Amino acid sequence: MKRIFILFLVVFTFNDVFSQVGLEEQSAYLDSVLIILENPEKIDNPSMVLSVIDEQLNLKNLLTSKLKSQIVQLDKDVYNNELFYQRLNSQLDYEKNIYASLIVTASRLRTLMHQNFDIFSFDNLYKTYRQFLYIKWLTDYRQKKIIRIKALKKEIAAVVSTLDSIKLAKNNVAEKLGVEQTFIKRYSTSRNLIAKSYTENKEDDVSREIIKNNIDSLKTPAVSSADDETTLFQVQKGYLMWPVHKAVIIRYFGESKHPVYDKVTIKNDGLDFCVPEVSKVQCVYNGSVAKIVKLPQNKFSVIVRHGSYYTVYSGLDHINVSQGDMINKSDVVGGFDAENGDCILNFQIWLGSEVLNPYHWLVKNTKNNRK
Repeated sequence: MKRIFILFLVVFTFNDVFSQVGLEEQSAYLDSVLIILENPEKIDNPSMVLSVIDEQLNLKNLLTSKLKSQIVQLDKDVYNNELFYQRLNSQLDYEKNIYASLIVTASRLRTLMHQNFDIFSFDNLYKTYRQFLYIKWLTDYRQKKIIRIKALKKEIAAVVSTLDSIKLAKNNVAEKLGVEQTFIKRYSTSRNLIAKSYTENKEDDVSREIIKNNIDSLKTPAVSSADDETTLFQVQKGYLMWPVHKAVIIRYFGESKHPVYDKVTIKNDGLDFCVPEVSKVQCVYNGSVAKIVKLPQNKFSVIVRHGSYYTVYSGLDHINVSQGDMINKSDVVGGFDAENGDCILNFQIWLGSEVLNPYHWLVKNTKNNRK
């Protein structure tokens, strides 16, 4: 039962570590992106960079919370295993004392047998025979004690090994916690510096209006050709692939708090992904390129029609498709080739002129989703 208890503690710790993998991958990626903060004067879109920092701080806080919980659990594991170690040592001392007393008792009986043995005395012979049987029992019992002592020593060695592993794991977690807390201080300082020199950038609002106007200008396809396409796309809700691999959502659909002004909100018609530099953006489902839109700062937006639905891929540095192209799921619509770390994809889904929350349409990936 005690062995099972130790195993449970180790498995619990392993599962807790495994559950952190997604957060750690996202956080590590954003660490590489936020190198831009070393050169704040190069920031073109402070609002978006602040959103990246805020998302990273959220991830870091979640990580530190998990790491602290893990340290608490590891401390409990150390305490419980140390108690178990003490109990085993007490049992070992007890068994050793019994074993020593058995040796003394057996030695005394042998001496008495030699002193009192008389082959012509029936009483002495009977008594000696009984003593011989008792010595044999003592010998057998002593062998059992030897086996028990060896088993206890093996269990103690296993507990010591487990304790060493847990303590090493705790040291590693504590080191990770220290690193994450250092990052939190660094990003908090950087955020404050950017917020102090913040100037409003209206390009996001301009891009949003441009996309909305272009969506409104698209005519709904004829029902005869759109029904099947619409139905096929509709059943993909919750199963659409992510438009970019290894992306991290930094701004969700709908209204959110402004990163600087407390009483101001920002409206987002889609999801903003922080994506790797020189990355490819893929179409989430089969469709046709309805429109290619030019956005401010030489950025592009590709609108793909799926019957009555539209998917929008905005903020691209270059495009790989042309208006009217028939494209399939996973086909590359465009990508990023920026070198300043400011690679943000805005992904939207529309049903006619009604904007939808893309989060509910994408396949749930635990490495990329926290909601």
